[in-house]
Amino acid sequence: MELIGSGKQADIFIENNFAIKLFKKNVSKNEIEYEMNLQKMAFELGLPVPKIYDIIEINGKYGFQMEYIKGISVGKIILNDTTKIDEYLMKSIYMQININKIVTNKFPLMKEKLQNRIKNVNRLNIKEKQILQEKLDQMEFNQNLCHGDFHVMNLIETSKEIKIIDWVDSTSGSIEADIYRTYLLYLINYKEIAENYLKNYCKIAHIQKENVLKWAPIIAASRLTEGMENKENDILLEIVKENM
Repeated sequence: MELIGSGKQADIFIENNFAIKLFKKNVSKNEIEYEMNLQKMAFELGLPVPKIYDIIEINGKYGFQMEYIKGISVGKIILNDTTKIDEYLMKSIYMQININKIVTNKFPLMKEKLQNRIKNVNRLNIKEKQILQEKLDQMEFNQNLCHGDFHVMNLIETSKEIKIIDWVDSTSGSIEADIYRTYLLYLINYKEIAENYLKNYCKIAHIQKENVLKWAPIIAASRLTEGMENKENDILLEIVKENM
C-alpha cells in the first residue's frame, strides 16, 4: 500500500485503485460502520462524496475501502497560491449551502451529539456545563443536513469536480451551528479567511450573523472533547467563557 495522506486519527493509503482509510487507534467495527453509513447516506443524496465499499482490517487496525479520489485538497491549493483564496472560498461556501439546504431525518440529531459532548468536557465544571445545556435547550433545531467539519482541507479538487470528505460528524440540525463550526475552524487555523467566510455565507444565504455567533460557546465547548493541542484548547476555553 502507498501512503497518500495522514491525519490525526487515520492514515489514507491507495491499493488497487481503492483508497483505504486506516485508523491509528483501536476503533471498533461499530465505530467504522457508523462513519461508513454516514458517508454512504451523503453519497446516496447525490452529493459529491467518495463511494464507500467494505470494512478492512490490516495488522489489527480497522478501516474501510472507498473510491480513490485523485486530486489535491483545496486547502493545499490556496496555501500554495494565496491569490486563489477568494475564488475557492466562494466555491466552498456554495457547496456548503447546497449541503445545508437538504432536509433529512436520517442522520444523527445534532442536539443529542452536542449534549453528549458538553457532558464530557473535562475543562468545564458542573455549573458551566449546566449553563451551556440551558443555552442549548434555548436553541432552535431543524433537520437540515450539516457536515460538522466543513473546511477547505476536507475538499478535494479532481479533474472534474470538488469532492467532500470526512462525514463522521455529520448530523441533522441547525444551519447556523454548522456555519459557526466552520467559522471556528477557520478562526483557529486560517484567521485570514474566517471573517470573509462568515460575511459571505451570511450574505448569500440571507442569514443573520448574530444568529450564527450565538452558537459560539456551545460549538467551542463541543470541540474541547476532540483532543486538540493545549494551545487550541486554551483558545476554545476562552471563547466558551467569554460567551457564556
